[in-house]
Amino acid sequence: MMKSFAFGDLFNFQGNDYIFLAETEVNIYAARILNQTQTQILTKYYEAALKRGSSVLNGTVYSFVVLSTKDLKERAAYFRDTGRDNFDVSLFAPLAIKLCVQDLKDIKEEIVKKRCVSIKLKELVKDIKVA
Repeated sequence: MMKSFAFGDLFNFQGNDYIFLAETEVNIYAARILNQTQTQILTKYYEAALKRGSSVLNGTVYSFVVLSTKDLKERAAYFRDTGRDNFDVSLFAPLAIKLCVQDLKDIKEEIVKKRCVSIKLKELVKDIKVA
């Protein structure tokens, strides 16, 4: 497995940007970074579901964090398929972007507090120090 990636590192895989979260011997957990248009659509539907008091708010469809890092502003880290991707580590292209501390804290909080996020990912992330 890869040892050169840590929580919050960014990479590109098959044309999509991701945030590395954690790994086990069988899974790599990474949040996909949506583009601005996808993020706007997701946010619009989330706000509408919030107004309706919809139960889908507890599901993975609305598990995301809108990033504030300068190079990623108005893009969301999306957790819906985290842990279900079939990554080929040899094809990872690291990105020369560092997430700001607030984004790292928000991502960790979303993972640890959201009921729909994988229990294994929660265990892997809960003790990570974000400073």
